Amino acid sequence: MSYAKADQPLPKSVLWILTFCAWAVLCYSAVYWGFKWLATHQDDVPVSSVGRLSEDLQVPTLGELRAALGDAPGPQIAPLSAKELQAQQLGLLSSRVRLLGVVYAQGSRLGMALLSLDQQVAKPYKVGDEVEPGLFLLSLAAKGAQLGPSPTGPVTLVLSLPDLKGVESGR
Repeated sequence: MSYAKADQPLPKSVLWILTFCAWAVLCYSAVYWGFKWLATHQDDVPVSSVGRLSEDLQVPTLGELRAALGDAPGPQIAPLSAKELQAQQLGLLSSRVRLLGVVYAQGSRLGMALLSLDQQVAKPYKVGDEVEPGLFLLSLAAKGAQLGPSPTGPVTLVLSLPDLKGVESGR
């Protein structure tokens, strides 16, 4: 049996293992004491207490709050009629939906429209498909599409293809 002499160095693999273990113990100790230090300092945070509401406290009215915040009374807004409301909703809807392409077979109900909603990527829709809740593709034309609130309902929105700039017509 042979014994290691005092002047012989340890093998490299043993040195690596000892170094790794020393660093692991050091890191574990640092994390442990760090958490201990954080736990004792969390109790030192001052906590404010909320007093009880007395019964003589009055809640300010909306007018008093507006006056305190410097809000001048604005013009009175009249409610919209049904036609005005529908026109406003159609204006908002027509600004959200864009027709980018049409595949149309004349004389048949078959065809597809390439529609973009809210500036998102355009998707193809067949005639009768629901574009979004409460909006259906009703029919197609060579350069347009008609949409409505139900698959067989009235046309409420007519879209047309945008004019192509820089392309000669008649080709």
